[in-house]
Order: sequence, then structure tokens, then C-alpha cells
Amino acid sequence: MKKIILPLALSILTACAQLPKTTEATVPTESQKLSPAQSGYLKVNGLDLYYETYGEGEPLVLLHGGGSDIHVSFGRGIATLAKHFRVIAIDEQGHGKSPASSRVFGFENTAQDIAAALKQLNIEKAKFIGFSNGATTGMYLAILHPQLMTRMVLGSGLYSRNGAPSGFWDMMKKGGLESMPQELKDAYVKRAPNPQDLVKMFESDSTRMRTFKDIPEKSIRAVKIPVLIMQTDQDVPTLEHGLHVTKLLPQGHFAVLPGSHDNYIGDLSKDSPALAQASLNIMIEFLKAPAEKK
Repeated sequence: MKKIILPLALSILTACAQLPKTTEATVPTESQKLSPAQSGYLKVNGLDLYYETYGEGEPLVLLHGGGSDIHVSFGRGIATLAKHFRVIAIDEQGHGKSPASSRVFGFENTAQDIAAALKQLNIEKAKFIGFSNGATTGMYLAILHPQLMTRMVLGSGLYSRNGAPSGFWDMMKKGGLESMPQELKDAYVKRAPNPQDLVKMFESDSTRMRTFKDIPEKSIRAVKIPVLIMQTDQDVPTLEHGLHVTKLLPQGHFAVLPGSHDNYIGDLSKDSPALAQASLNIMIEFLKAPAEKK
């Protein structure tokens, strides 16, 4: 299958060509966010997982990043995405409004939790967007539950240890709670049912990364659906890693945007609304594209 590689210039030109004259009208501010159509808790694998849904149409599942939650990773994009899809956003174990538990954090565990949650919501097939750790979880979901997926966008994800820049893993070994961005700390304290579990969440997330295991390339090659690997030119995963994983995927696509790891989608992109809109345009166009010829 022909690969569609979107280098930096082409990504931005494509996205900006579709931008409305007033970007702020389509990338909502905090005050413009929608109220969820549904929200609540699902009992999944012994956990209470919080979820929210927005909009109507084909299901689109959002998988947030580590140390994050639904709104930190996707808050500025939900209103736009809900115009095109029925958005289902889930706070993973110990994040956001989902309470902490004694179970060890793991990408495979979270993938199984998401699959079980979708079964409870009577969703048989969906499209997915995963960001950062959510992208790694998304890859595991595609491997473990391929029947659930039709298309997937994976933003800023790691799939092998050598995909991170030099020194990243040493930094993960040494980092303490003081290294966690203040925005993430504030978001957790604001939304968590037990704000005092912040340290537990941080330590669990850190352990998950320190014990990170490569996803076998054989398993990635077995993912048959169209997948857009998306990242920035100053991201945690290297550009070489993103391109390599794209080439492993039978229907892989690659898009690169300028900026840092957390500055093209979500509430942390508040200083770059045009970039947030550009990323949304690319994702929506990809997710709504017709089935590809094999």
C-alpha cells in the first residue's frame, strides 16, 4: 500500500488552507466548551472509569496522555470533533475523575479497560485518537482488539525505547513530582475525586514509563486499519521513530507539525490556537476519508 508522508510544510499548508478566517470561532476557549451529552462511571475490570460523550454520529474514542485527563489532552478539540462524530472520552485508571486503585498501571491494562468500557456502551466499532501515552495505548488496542477499530490517529506516541531521544530514559529514572508540569498538577487536584492521590498517580505513571517495553514490530505490522502517526518537530518521539513506525504499518500515514510535545492539541495548546486548529483539520480529514483501496 502506498504510504502518504506529510512533511512539515505540506502538513501546515494543507491544514491552513482549510482554516476559517476567525480561528477562535472553531477552537473553543475554556468558556465555550460543550457540556457532555452523557457522563458517569463504568465498572470495568474492578475499576470505576469516568467517561463523557459529546455529539452524534460515528463513534470516536479519545485516549488521553499520561499524567493527564480528558480535558487536558483534548479540551480545546472536543467541541470541534463533536460536530463530526459521537465523541467518547474516558479518564483512564487513576487519572482525571477516575479514582486511583491498587492495580499497576500498564498500557495493555488500559487497552483492555477501554475495550471493556466500549462493550458496556454498546459500541462495536469506532475511530480513535490517542495522544502521547494514549497513542501507545491505542497501538495496543489495535493489536489486542482489531475488531473495534476502523481508523486511528496516534499523536506523539512511543512504541519502542529507541524512539526517544538520548537521555530521555535516564531523565525518567531521576524525575520526581517537582518535574511534573504545574498545569497537570493543577488539573489533577481540580478534577480528581481524591486530590491527595496526586503523588500516587505520578509515581504509577513514572513506573509505567521506567518499565516501558517495546511493542514488537511484528505486532505493529499486523495492524491493518489506516493509521495516522502524528507528531511535532520538537516532540518526545524522534521524527525517525515516527517515520519508521509509519513504514511498518500496512496503511500508515505520517504528519508533522511545528512545536513541542504538548503544544498542538488540548488545553495546553492555548497559546497556539491556529496550530491546534491545523492539527484538528488534519485529523478530521483523515478520520472521515473513504476506505482505502487494498
